[in-house]
Amino acid sequence: MIVLWALLGILVTLALELALGKIAPGATRYVDLMMLPMATYALRTSQRSSMTVGCVSGLLQDYWMEPRLFGINGLIKTVLGWALGGVGSRFDLNNTWGRFAAGASVGLLDEALQVGLHRLFGDALATVSPATLAGRALASGLLTAVVLAIVSKVGTARSAARPARRKV
Repeated sequence: MIVLWALLGILVTLALELALGKIAPGATRYVDLMMLPMATYALRTSQRSSMTVGCVSGLLQDYWMEPRLFGINGLIKTVLGWALGGVGSRFDLNNTWGRFAAGASVGLLDEALQVGLHRLFGDALATVSPATLAGRALASGLLTAVVLAIVSKVGTARSAARPARRKV
């Protein structure tokens, strides 16, 4: 059942990312919606599941939106899923400020890894201004905090609606 929820989350964020690119192409510079399933699974489940979700969402993002280097977002989101899953398993990040900090730091690390890997492969990117980095960190942090708050509310409502198991 967890796999179905992961696939549903990845497909919904892919559709939203593609729609955002059509409606406001400049907004995708600040917001990476494909990072949300990875952050959700990193903070709510295990490191392995966040790495898997990150890899799948990154590869889908590469297929649909990255014309030059296929696999770079898959690699980056796998590494970020590993790192955030490790930090999330050791520290309690399931509060508003923890989620915001996790989202903001993942947004900044994603940008740093993008620049580093593109330079490694000889693909020149435009320079990133500090204002763009601040906007990306703020947008990623707010989006992660809001989405995880919604997921937590839905998760607690679903678990409360289930009847208790009978002990035999």
